[in-house]
Amino acid sequence: MIGNRLQKMDLSVTVSLQEKGGIYQAVLSYKDLSDKWKTKWKSTSVKVKPGNKKLAKEKAELIKDKFEQEMYEKLKPKRTGIEEQLDMEFIDFMNMRLEEVSVKRKYEYDTYAGYKSNINTHMRNFFGSSKQFNENEENDEVETKKGKQKEQHIYIVEEITSELIDKFFTYLSLDCNLKNTSIKHYRNQISVAFEQLDKKNIMSKPTKGIETLKQETFMPETYNMQELNQLLKIIKNDVIEIPVLLATYYGLRRSEAVGLKWSAIDFDNDCLYINHTVVQVSGCANKLVEGKLVAKDRTKSIHSNRKLPLYKEVKDALLEKKRQIELNKQLLRGGYNQNYSDYVCVKDDGDIIKPNHITHRFLKIIRRNKLKEIRFHDLRHTIATELNANGVDLKAIGEFLGHGNLSTTKRYAHPDERIKQNVMETYEKLINNGDKSKKEEEEKENKPKRFIVKRKNINRLAKVV
Repeated sequence: MIGNRLQKMDLSVTVSLQEKGGIYQAVLSYKDLSDKWKTKWKSTSVKVKPGNKKLAKEKAELIKDKFEQEMYEKLKPKRTGIEEQLDMEFIDFMNMRLEEVSVKRKYEYDTYAGYKSNINTHMRNFFGSSKQFNENEENDEVETKKGKQKEQHIYIVEEITSELIDKFFTYLSLDCNLKNTSIKHYRNQISVAFEQLDKKNIMSKPTKGIETLKQETFMPETYNMQELNQLLKIIKNDVIEIPVLLATYYGLRRSEAVGLKWSAIDFDNDCLYINHTVVQVSGCANKLVEGKLVAKDRTKSIHSNRKLPLYKEVKDALLEKKRQIELNKQLLRGGYNQNYSDYVCVKDDGDIIKPNHITHRFLKIIRRNKLKEIRFHDLRHTIATELNANGVDLKAIGEFLGHGNLSTTKRYAHPDERIKQNVMETYEKLINNGDKSKKEEEEKENKPKRFIVKRKNINRLAKVV
């Protein structure tokens, strides 16, 4: 059906079936601009024979819907200026606004690609589009082949209501199995897109009035020191040994581990600097940017830019990696990729180890060796939990991991049984000490008082006697 646009305009279109030339015809009756009734015949292409009438009626209804749409386009008032956006397809509007907002807010490439993916996957599937996302063309969108989406309603901006957006969020949760955290990104993206229309009182943000999604509680798995040492033995000489080592000893993020350069390591003074990252754009509908690496001479935040000590075990592994790289250069010669010569985390052929490869390879290794299943990022949670359990101050842990605030560190340093045991023992001592002091005071108060006779009183007493 056409939707709420036509409810504002009484087109008075009716349809009936007639037989002509052995074919069912859809006869459309409607009023023209002079308020006079007219008729138009359109073929349903359904042959007149037993059992076909129901199909012909369904085709006639589709013909009527399409005719109503054409009539509406002719009769609707022409909008000008920013109000023209109300007539845009929702997907076209979201893509247009993304380009505009990206320029103003200077989105990072990976952020921009993520928003682009949101529009051209789940949003497109739900709201419809007369264009399809073309993975092989430089221009993102091309006209779809007729009939591919003709039965799906294509929403325009004017039709987007709070009720519809609420249904979209339910679709994301139930049909797409997205977490509330991910759905919030969609909500924010739609809210930002409608900012101009809302400020100019043309159309309110459709996200207004929708109940705020509750944040899910996520408790990641962590390793104890025995499991961690077992992992380090298994990972020895594997292609992702260095990234795992960096995550184990320093809690580095994937982007920080892959972004570590030889120029950021001071072997003489035993320290390294985290000041460069490499991220991988993923989940994007356009395969031209799928897997694209984006290098940045900065970290996630200013607090993540930090100097760390170079542990002996890490230093030895890095020096061995450096020696192996030089050997591979000599063996492969022209076949060695020199594009990543300053990066530490490279394969034997010199190609950089992509962040997504670390994630998949890490999971494959721990499953193959039947270790407790954790994510690569959970090594970061592990180091925070272990340090916290051994009495290291949360602020110090946050600075070591490069957190911007203490609340982030609290999410990483998960209380384990050792902390609970320590709390219990400490409190037990406090209670016992308090009870001991109380008993001493009571004993002191209840003890019989001795009568002390001063010497001068003794002399006086002797004279009396």
